[in-house]
Amino acid sequence: MQILDAAAALIGTKGYAKTSVDELISCAGLSGKSHFYHYFASKEQLGHEVITRQFDRVAERGLTILRDTVRPPMDRLYAFIDAIVELQLETPDGLSPFGTWATEMGDLDEGFRLRIAQVFRVWSDQLQDVIEQAQDELIPDVSSQRLARFIISTLEGATQMARMKRDVAIVRGVGLDLKRFVASHQKPLTIQ
Repeated sequence: MQILDAAAALIGTKGYAKTSVDELISCAGLSGKSHFYHYFASKEQLGHEVITRQFDRVAERGLTILRDTVRPPMDRLYAFIDAIVELQLETPDGLSPFGTWATEMGDLDEGFRLRIAQVFRVWSDQLQDVIEQAQDELIPDVSSQRLARFIISTLEGATQMARMKRDVAIVRGVGLDLKRFVASHQKPLTIQ
């Protein structure tokens, strides 16, 4: 865990390609490369573990909300958006590096690209399932697949924009606008 924490911090700051095993060893407080290679066969394996850990962190909170069948589907959808926004803002520098890692690491290695694509597929499938459960509340032409992808793309795009502009408030604003957009796909309430 110590190595994974150090790797996440360094990769989040410098990027995967610019992070060396020697820096990881130093940052993690290890006494030598043998400690690193005891746990990881390569820097690539470490990269996969960092991606998996970040996804598990998101899944623990965000996907748990989507799978909570006690709550109505639309409530889960809005709570998921709120949870992801909050999760993005909980990191030390104010923004989760997952989107940045996905962009850089996916371009460097096919294995990373496939793992990251799997992460986004799981998120999309869970969102799509909740949207399908809410079909009775939505206008007829809503595509659950397109809306799920749009939600993920919007949240990831907000993080990228906030990182570039160094303004975490962007993530909160986009989260609010995203919920308004999703609400625009709901049928109007009828009073009987």
